Amino acid sequence: MRFYRETWADVDLDALEYNIHSLQNHHKKDLIAIIKANAYGHGDDMIAKKALACGAKILAVSSLDEALSLRYKHVEGPILVLGHIAPKDIHVAIEEEIIATVTSYAWAKDILNENCEGLVVHLKVDTGMNRMGLKNMTEIEEVLSDFEEAGILVEGLYTHFASSDDPKEIQTYKQYVLFESIYRQLDHPFKWVHASNSDASLHFDTPICNAVRIGLALFGYASFDYDLKVVMTLKTKLVNVKTIEKGETVSYGATYTASQKEIIATIPIGYADGWNRKHQGHFAKIGDVECEYIGRICMDQCMIRLDKVYPEGTLVELLGNHVSIYPMAKHLETIPYEILTQLSDRIPKVYFEKGKIVTTINPRLIKKED
Repeated sequence: MRFYRETWADVDLDALEYNIHSLQNHHKKDLIAIIKANAYGHGDDMIAKKALACGAKILAVSSLDEALSLRYKHVEGPILVLGHIAPKDIHVAIEEEIIATVTSYAWAKDILNENCEGLVVHLKVDTGMNRMGLKNMTEIEEVLSDFEEAGILVEGLYTHFASSDDPKEIQTYKQYVLFESIYRQLDHPFKWVHASNSDASLHFDTPICNAVRIGLALFGYASFDYDLKVVMTLKTKLVNVKTIEKGETVSYGATYTASQKEIIATIPIGYADGWNRKHQGHFAKIGDVECEYIGRICMDQCMIRLDKVYPEGTLVELLGNHVSIYPMAKHLETIPYEILTQLSDRIPKVYFEKGKIVTTINPRLIKKED
């Protein structure tokens, strides 16, 4: 499949494999690969299939819609929905062999009013995140009893750390101690017990757990220094190069004024692609040369300042090995997660394996079947 706009993402599946094996060698636990938010902007089905091929035991997503997206793209293997599934839709999860999360005591009670035969669930324990999960032993024990009687398989138990990016580990330690206490009080043969996300898997030990949930680190990023490879490189090309005079302004609102005669270029990416307006003042790169974003980012395009005249069609790196996501996130006053997950499906993805293109996916050009 081709694309007809000079902005795209190269996705290196070999780098993904490297990261998975590196992380597995480090934490020595089974992998639950987090594929939510379109695999953090990397493309859900290709990343899911590669993760399974590299040994992932479960794929995890945020919603039933995301799980069905994988199923409809012929992704097999266990899929865990980490978020809320409306009780009225639980039959869909059962039909598609999708694992549900028990997100609250009230949800568990509502589920019992549905036909739950064949349902598989993981119990989520709220140990301090205060977002989703069962809060105390009374709730957990009652749900376990009710579900066993209803023929619902409670396959897993998990919690979520709120501050695993904090090297001091104070809150993470408190949450883990509570989780371990609950686990040890329960007389239930859980197949899966998991607590750690990417950051916790790198620096915090969870002896009772037999799996870790890895999301961001799959793609080459973590809060702690670790040997990972960046999986996606976002690229574009110069589509217009011109010289402007001192005093001329650039883009909407005239927020940039040339201080001297300058060479500028237009590149075809904008906030409709998920390229935030706050990029103004940051930089892209042509080779090793930093090219500052000048003027406001437009919906579909933006302008950069060049150090010399380059021909139209010159390659520009927006994000990757040469344009690190960390200073970018600092400039945007956000976190790497937000940058990646905001990338729009207007950006085609070219997948590489063993140095060769294996497929190109452009959601805007997928033809409907007759």
